Parts: sequence; structure tokens; C-alpha cells
Amino acid sequence: MLDVLIAGASRGIGLGLVRAWLELGARVHAVARRPDASAGLIELAALHGDRLQPIACDLNDPAAGERILAALGETRLDRVLLNAGIYGPEAQDVVVVGEAEIGHLFLSNAVAPLRLAHALRPLLKPNSVLAVTSSVMGSLQLSLGAGMPLYAASKAALNSLLLTWAAQLAESRDFALLALHPGWVQTDMGGSTAPVTVTESVAGLVAVVEAAAGSLDCRFVDYQGETLPW
Repeated sequence: MLDVLIAGASRGIGLGLVRAWLELGARVHAVARRPDASAGLIELAALHGDRLQPIACDLNDPAAGERILAALGETRLDRVLLNAGIYGPEAQDVVVVGEAEIGHLFLSNAVAPLRLAHALRPLLKPNSVLAVTSSVMGSLQLSLGAGMPLYAASKAALNSLLLTWAAQLAESRDFALLALHPGWVQTDMGGSTAPVTVTESVAGLVAVVEAAAGSLDCRFVDYQGETLPW
């Protein structure tokens, strides 16, 4: 049985990923700030019993890694998906944004996921997959973030930290690393007019992650399996 950890699991894409891997027969460790307040997680727990193991944790907490490791105990992980993230300040303007807002954005979208990835690395099985939710707007080459420049910059920072970590690990890395673009999805962030449903995005992301298992890939890839330029 696969052990899958999904952070940001209470709603949207994260909740969809939890549902998908449960339906594949995995044991899912679902990390959310308040899993007991997520109707979706409560419903899935009723359907799947102890194969769903909620973990209450604020990912921005400096002690998040320690809390999650304590909750996992001796469990080793086959898949890790670090999905949490925020849009950031509504203005998205470097001229007017406050220090606290920009700090919270980059902590949530770039620093916290990589900090947690570092903490979870000792639990990763050989041939496992660790993936972070990025965005095509984080691609410096494509430069598609004109409408959301601060959000795009935070995702570019996430990609940069992931690549740097891969370089630091070098030949000691025995797992795949993925930066995932889920598409423009019908979530609270993406809005109801987005062209991709949660179900479509999740099905593609699961297929991409499972295809990477057993490889040493370090890729930026979308939910349809297309490689994106960093």
C-alpha cells in the first residue's frame, strides 16, 4: 500500500488529490490547518476509515516539519505533494505592497514548502516522488505573470529553491522532484470561470506523479504531462 502525504488537503486541488489516492487504495496523510473543519475530509474519513489520517498543522509554522514528523512516527512515504499556497495581496503591485504582505506571500508559496520538503526527506522511500504545486506563471522564460506579478514571483522563487535543492542533493537523491502546474482550475483562487475542473486537474496530476515514480526526474511539468521551461 502506498503512503501518500498531501499538504493543503482541506479543499480544492488538495482535497481532490486526497480523494484520488484514496480511491487508488493508498493510505493518505492529509495535512491541513483544521482538518476537523473540512466537510470534504470528514466525508472521506467516513468512507475510507483509517486509510485517511488527518494531521492538523499550519505549514507556515517554523515547527511544522517537527509536528508532521511526530504525527507520522515510523511511517515512510512513497509520495509527497506540497499543495498549499496563497494568491497574495490583492493589489499585486510592488510599489504599494507592504513588507508583511510580501513576506507572508513568499513564506507561504516558496519557503514553507521547501522547508517542509527538507524535513520530510528522511522519510522518503527510494523511488518515491516529492512534488510541489507551482504555476506556469513561475516560468521566467514564458513570463506569463504580468497580471499577477507578485504571485508569479513567489512561484518562480519556489521553482528556484527546488532546483537549488536538487543541485545540493546531487547524486544522493534517490527520488523524483516535480514542480507541478495544475492548470487554471475552478477553485476559490482560480474562480468559477476557469477552463479546467478540479477533477480534470487532479486526474492529470496523479498520472504525472505516478509516471515519475522510479525515476530521478527533476522537472517542471503541467497536469497534461507537458514539460514547461523553468
